[in-house]
Amino acid sequence: MRIRFGTDGWRGVMSREFTYANVRRVVAAVAGYLEARGEADRGLAVGYDRRFGSEGYAAEAARVLAARGIRVWLAPEPVPTPLVSWAVRHLGLAGGIVITASHNPPEWNGIKFKEAFGGSARPAVSSRIEERLAQVPDGEAVPCADLAAARRDGLVTPLDVWDAYRAALWSFVDRDAIGAAGLRVAVDAMHGTGSPWLARLLEEAGCEVVPLRAAPDPGFGGMAPEPLEAHLGGLMAAVAGRACALGVANDGDADRIGAVDERGAYFSAQRIFAVLLHYLHEAKALRGRVVVSVSGTAMAESLAAPRGLGVDWTPIGFKHIGEALLGDDTLIGGEESGGIGVPAFGPERDGLLNALLLVEGVARGGRGLRAWLDEVFAETGYFTYVRRDLPLPVHRADAVRQRIAGLADPDHLAGRAVVRVRRVDGVRFERDDGSWLLVRASGTEPKLRLYAEARSTGDAAGLLDAGRRLVGGAVA
Repeated sequence: MRIRFGTDGWRGVMSREFTYANVRRVVAAVAGYLEARGEADRGLAVGYDRRFGSEGYAAEAARVLAARGIRVWLAPEPVPTPLVSWAVRHLGLAGGIVITASHNPPEWNGIKFKEAFGGSARPAVSSRIEERLAQVPDGEAVPCADLAAARRDGLVTPLDVWDAYRAALWSFVDRDAIGAAGLRVAVDAMHGTGSPWLARLLEEAGCEVVPLRAAPDPGFGGMAPEPLEAHLGGLMAAVAGRACALGVANDGDADRIGAVDERGAYFSAQRIFAVLLHYLHEAKALRGRVVVSVSGTAMAESLAAPRGLGVDWTPIGFKHIGEALLGDDTLIGGEESGGIGVPAFGPERDGLLNALLLVEGVARGGRGLRAWLDEVFAETGYFTYVRRDLPLPVHRADAVRQRIAGLADPDHLAGRAVVRVRRVDGVRFERDDGSWLLVRASGTEPKLRLYAEARSTGDAAGLLDAGRRLVGGAVA
């Protein structure tokens, strides 16, 4: 089968596309790419999430690398993806491989490749790895070392960087301020690798933690481990019922962030991005460009403009944002899905870091997330965001993409004038009051996504309906 990298690595349904043979092929292609560049002798970190079989797939990746004489730092237990990314930079490795399907449903798994700078593989690098795949023989023929022998020979050693990563987090986040506030925080790991790490950090800082879905569950409770409003009912109830200052959630591999405000209401990733942008500039005195995916909030520009900060728009996928974070002139980069990177800490989205920053901001400001957001709304005006996902059969995907690419630039949409159309990834229609609609096909799942941000819930729903009409009968 042809293996293609999406918005962040390769993903497939287990036992159908995601098999041991295909894992061996992808890892061999990564190794070949690094060998061709003369970088493989620096070694790779290999981590994995809590999905069914991930530990075995990670061991298989280590076997492929060891057979080529490449040293491997193999995680001894499930770990957050941002920890692996940080370890790559900390240890000076050639890259990192993480066995994870991130926020995808339980039957999926995947491989993320992290470059030597400690972030998602850039589009050009993903393309080179895909080209290498054509040179890899059938997965059954890819050489593999004996894992026990590789360990004895020192080719495979444990990845043990938690203490150093933890120290780096506390050098960036004000632990004392958090401790002085005496907060109660609800933490929803969604059965992913955010547990037990985030709870430990918050307890260490002096918070009382209310844990939810902390135990491993390869089925993720029967839902995709994505911190969307529909998946966080338990977190909202816990915040309201236990009088928590806020609630935070991570996706399956803990590189994304979700939140619930002091009222027990869902706090979207768009709002998280806005308050963190505000906080990093005002409280931590950071400066630089704002990098946002085309599905990102209009509040980014509303906050950046009066501060003299430039805004760059990218296609969806953190590999595009991560590339922009490599310079020293970027303040923050993020996407609608809750992946947010702060380059002052590292060029990678980090759900643990962002959760700590939200808690720090609440602690230092002496107010909850909603009160904090009201300060932002005082500058930007009120915004609300919604997303609708529609099934997109694989056999219709190309036709739908062509239909989206061919959409005309309208003068008006859902009763307001359209002032700008962005064709960065799908089509984003921006209206004269700052509201917008984005129509695009997902790069990781068989879905058509409709995104809208508007000045009222009703208007946002109207934009989604308009988007559904634009694609017409192309989607079942």
